[in-house]
Amino acid sequence: MNGDIGVLVTESNYNQFINAKKVELGINVHIEEGTYIGAIGGKADYVLLGDNVYIGKDCTILLPVFTLGDYCTIHRQCRISGYNCCNIGHNFWMDQNCIINCTDKVTIGNNVGIGAYSQLWSHIKFGDVMEGCRFNSTKPMVIGDDVWFVGHCIVAPIKAATRSMALIGSVITGDMKENHIYGGTPATDLTEKLGTQFANRTIEQKMGWIQNQFKEFCISHPDAVNQIKIVDKINNTDLIESNSSIFEVSSRTYIKRRNELEISFMKFLLPLSKFIPKGD
Repeated sequence: MNGDIGVLVTESNYNQFINAKKVELGINVHIEEGTYIGAIGGKADYVLLGDNVYIGKDCTILLPVFTLGDYCTIHRQCRISGYNCCNIGHNFWMDQNCIINCTDKVTIGNNVGIGAYSQLWSHIKFGDVMEGCRFNSTKPMVIGDDVWFVGHCIVAPIKAATRSMALIGSVITGDMKENHIYGGTPATDLTEKLGTQFANRTIEQKMGWIQNQFKEFCISHPDAVNQIKIVDKINNTDLIESNSSIFEVSSRTYIKRRNELEISFMKFLLPLSKFIPKGD
């Protein structure tokens, strides 16, 4: 996570990067020089950037509506543009030199990763229709939670179900099934050969993993013991009403307090463990 790099963007200076009629900013939003967020031909209608967002150098985002959740990273020289909106959830990560085309609407869930030099397209449009070209269409793209395009992927306007995955260099022309793995040109379903992206884990296994991570974090942040609580399921009203940041493993959500230790712990966990704010 690169939230401590670039210019800290606030209500007083966002015009340096963002040209929009309405802007909502979370805390700790950092944007590098050369990046511009607006719309094709002028102002965007609405831009929302969540907490602890980082957008790298020389990115171009041209959309009527662009929303980006908490703890999202967009690396340098990416382009997200089109005449429709793009809504992206929490913990999004996109490496350098990627393209997301929004000729039609693009919806991206939580915890999605897009590797370097990948391209996501919501249209096929160029050939001369008068002369009989048969390929002229737009279609919404829907990317579910925990989807991973490993890198150098080219993706047609598809629906990628939760936890689906495309291996490096894949050309995706059809919908991706939940927790299936795809690869090749054009991509085929390789799940029978490679298995799924996610294995089933018990709540005890998940708790064991996160508690080990927390113990390691507490070595350098001893005060976290009193300010961060990790539980399998929240069932204590007193705990909820406390000032602690509470991480509920069963739902992979947390009660957000926005304090420094919570932010440090979230950055410590990413990208290997991803929590979203409870209620989102």
